[in-house]
Parts: sequence; C-alpha cells; structure tokens
Amino acid sequence: MRVVSWNIHGGVGHDGRRDLGRVARVLADARCDVAALQEVGEPHRAHDGEDRTHEVADHAAHLGKLLGWYVAYGPTLVLAGRPYGNAVLSRYPIVRVKNYDLSVRGREPRGCLRADLETDGGALHLFNLHLGLSGGERRRQAGMLLSADLLRDAALTAPLVVCGDFNMWFPVPGPIARLLRRSLRDAAYLAGARRATWPARLPLLRLDRAYVGGGIEVLACGVLDEGEARKASDHLPLWLDLLPRQPAFASARQAAVPAQ
Repeated sequence: MRVVSWNIHGGVGHDGRRDLGRVARVLADARCDVAALQEVGEPHRAHDGEDRTHEVADHAAHLGKLLGWYVAYGPTLVLAGRPYGNAVLSRYPIVRVKNYDLSVRGREPRGCLRADLETDGGALHLFNLHLGLSGGERRRQAGMLLSADLLRDAALTAPLVVCGDFNMWFPVPGPIARLLRRSLRDAAYLAGARRATWPARLPLLRLDRAYVGGGIEVLACGVLDEGEARKASDHLPLWLDLLPRQPAFASARQAAVPAQ
C-alpha cells in the first residue's frame, strides 16, 4: 500500500489560489491508498479569483467527496465556524479515530490525529502529526506524547505509521526524533531516500517525515516533485510504499471502540 504525508497549506499553491481540486488530483495521480494531510481548512477568508473552495466549510469532507474516500478529521482550531487541522483520507474503512491535543500555551494550536484503518491486509494504526516551529515547543510536545502514552497505547494491536510535518529544521536529532527512535524507524533511512520537502519550489529541508514500527516493511520512499505537486502547496508530498505484517490477532474491527 502507498501512504502520502503532505502539508497542503490550506490548499493554497504558489499561484496564491486555494484549489482543493488540484490537491485531490495530486493525490489521485500519486496512486496512494492513504493520505495524511496537515493544514487542512481555511483559517482565513479566501481571496477573490480563487476556485469555489471558499464556499466549503469542511475541506476534509470536501476532499473525501472529490476522491470518494473515507475521512477522519482532527481540527486544532475553529474560526468563524471553519475547522482547521489534520486529516486522514483513506480508500480503506476508518474504524477508530482519536485526536490528541499537542498545543503549547501561547503558540499556534497543534495536534496528532490517530486513525485505525481496516486494509485488505488487516489493521493499520496511522498517526498524523503537525508539530511546533520552535525547539522548546517541540520538547514540550515530546513530553505530551509521552504522557499521553501515544506510542504504547494498550489499544495498539497492529502495525503503525507515524507521519506528518515535524518542523525539524536541522539534521541534528531533536526530542521528537529521539522519542520516536526508541521504538520506530525512519522510513526514508530504510529506503535510502532522504529528500527535502520544503519549500516546494527549491526544497532544502526535510520537514515532512514518516516513522514505522516493527510490523512494517518499507519497500520504497520518495517525494513527489513534478507537475501540480510542485504548485499545489508550499510543501512537496512525501510518499512511502509499505507492506504491513500482521500479528496473529490483528483486526482493527475487533479492537475498535466508538470514535472519539
């Protein structure tokens, strides 16, 4: 299966246009099965001359409708009735959802969206993160992840992927990277494909990353850097091809609880 992680910048591309149709086309052309998206929504009013996205209050639901996929949405803020945050879009059923608040007082609200998927090969836990801009903020978020016991949740009964916009500007491992490396592996290292994703016009920094648990084999990993993928956001989409290896008891439906 193919997973894409992408900060879509509210659907606003280099041309200043907010175009969710373009975002949906990039995902469809990528032939992905699951998309973990950040900055989904419109925290500010759209500009004249854009597409009709400004008439859509829930961008996650709209993208799901365009693609015909299942949708999970984890807003981190709501302004004038318009949600903004992280979303998971999936060809596979989403059987459990949980939204973790990673906000630090005085900073932009942040979060992590967990979606449990029932794929053709069994269950998969997907965690979609968008972390803070400062090192101090990310250190506090690392503590929040530990206190929430996110990666050691008793309900985790299947292979897992943690991906998103980590906002790690420097190659020196920070608190989030150290936390994840205790139990997970960097997909780009496994595939020998460490590539920058930001800014899209001239990528210099690897802000977007994916980490996998022991139940995941990474077949390939890369960055979409052609056509509309270069224009649709200020980030390039990160993709990884995975082969989940299920434990004997794996079924997200068996472990599912009502969505939160």
